[in-house]
Amino acid sequence: MLRRPVGWSLPLLALILQTSPALGQDVKAGQDISITIHGILSGTLFAQDADFGLGNGQKAEFVTAERDKWVHGGDVRNMRLSLGLNGPAISGSWRANANFEMDFFGPFASGGAFGDEQPVPRLRLAYVDATNGRTTVRFGQDWSLTLGNIPVSTSHIGFPLGWGSGGFIGWRFTGVKFIQMLSAPGAATTTRLQLAVFNGSWSDEPAGTDNQFNAGERGSPQVEGRLDFGTAKWNFYAVGHVDSKDSINTAGDNLTSYDVEGGFSTTQGDLFLQGNAHYGRGMGHHFAQIVQFGDIQGWGIWGQLGYTLNPKWTVWGYYGTENPDDADVLASGNTRLRSWLTTAMLRYKVGPYSMGLEWLHNETALPADWLSGNQVLLSARFDF
Repeated sequence: MLRRPVGWSLPLLALILQTSPALGQDVKAGQDISITIHGILSGTLFAQDADFGLGNGQKAEFVTAERDKWVHGGDVRNMRLSLGLNGPAISGSWRANANFEMDFFGPFASGGAFGDEQPVPRLRLAYVDATNGRTTVRFGQDWSLTLGNIPVSTSHIGFPLGWGSGGFIGWRFTGVKFIQMLSAPGAATTTRLQLAVFNGSWSDEPAGTDNQFNAGERGSPQVEGRLDFGTAKWNFYAVGHVDSKDSINTAGDNLTSYDVEGGFSTTQGDLFLQGNAHYGRGMGHHFAQIVQFGDIQGWGIWGQLGYTLNPKWTVWGYYGTENPDDADVLASGNTRLRSWLTTAMLRYKVGPYSMGLEWLHNETALPADWLSGNQVLLSARFDF
């Protein structure tokens, strides 16, 4: 789900993978630290009759141009490696933990005939926790609290279904999180509170720089709060977000962004249902408003239904829409007025191995036109 390449060398990564036991993920390190290795290996063959943003293949979300012929390709960028470090006690019942995660959704290493097969590593998450089991204080780069339920897919993993195109929002930022379990240990109903302050973010950082202050960083930090409530069969959450940007495009032109969001998931026998809805303003940096930056109000909603045919086979259906205000879009110099995304998937899953056949259809409204596109994907993934 983007950013700078990781500073690891590939030989070091290969050494870690080779020395990890095939069925044992826990690795002992010095200083009373244990390391747990998680990850995803996946491959996708796809065909599509349009060009997509935020990219083609496993990144496809909304149509940017229609084609008169189908094109095909392959994509393995959802390779992901996560290292969870369970650290020593630091004071009483408090201990230090950490997490590091990378994938290969950075830019391709080169152009020409050989670029597609050489995706570049990028940093996803990197944070340090101080925790006593019920209270956690987290510093580093982690997901914003607006990232809620995640649509199930065997192909759209790094770029989930509906991200920007169908009501799914959220991104990762550097900051501090406070996480508190409110319910008693072992309670049938669990309640969790999260508060977070992240660095500001916006779209007008000068090209070719990595340390210039953009409008979001000149404004106020992003402040978020979230409450999760769950039982054995139901889970609900609600999120609030606010931040400001200073000196956007012209001096003195400020923008306050906000968003409210709610979501749920439930399992009822062989049926699984989940969804999100949000309403906000100026939330392009969280992939809202069809990833368009400006003083734009809008809302989005999505839902996904899964039905278990037998222990190995499941069918899934997804529908989502993102609907920014038309006048706001045009006034900000953007063109995408609305997006609808529909997908269907047949999935085979046994343990860590899954294979899925998916069909994705998107329609994007422009001021004087409609764009429509389809994508068919066959994917296999292995979670470890």
